[in-house]
Amino acid sequence: MMVRAQTGTKSRQKLAAEKMTPVQRLARALQSGQLKSELRTMPEAIHMAHALAMQIGNALKMPEYANEFKKPTYAEHYHVAIAYMTPDLSMLSTWPYEPGKEAEIQQQLSGPGKCCIPVGLFFGIRDPKQGAGWLSGARPFLNTPLVIMALKQRLEENTIGIN
Repeated sequence: MMVRAQTGTKSRQKLAAEKMTPVQRLARALQSGQLKSELRTMPEAIHMAHALAMQIGNALKMPEYANEFKKPTYAEHYHVAIAYMTPDLSMLSTWPYEPGKEAEIQQQLSGPGKCCIPVGLFFGIRDPKQGAGWLSGARPFLNTPLVIMALKQRLEENTIGIN
């Protein structure tokens, strides 16, 4: 067993975390945690989008964000989108979540003649300390190489239906 000596220096992760803005830390926290790979139905995906939007909104109302956000509002300060794939898993698309319009989203994404597989959620949070640009992240439902690659590609392209 190797024992690491205490040198009094901080790890690279701690140093990086200390340099982050509060919003960057929040975005990082929203993407962390154990991923439970499960196929979700569209109503479940809509419910999870609602829960994520509430989680972000409640977090931004906490005292540590009081300097950045006086009254955080959905769509102006944060946003959530549902990521879904075609049945043959060849194309990833997004649909913006809008509070109070869950029935419309359900109709658009799973109505007659529609077939899509929800694979995750995208979120964006405005960071006032970074020029009020959007910090975005993803929370996948399925932990497969194809889904993870598609979500990462969308994040890199910055085409997630938020900004």
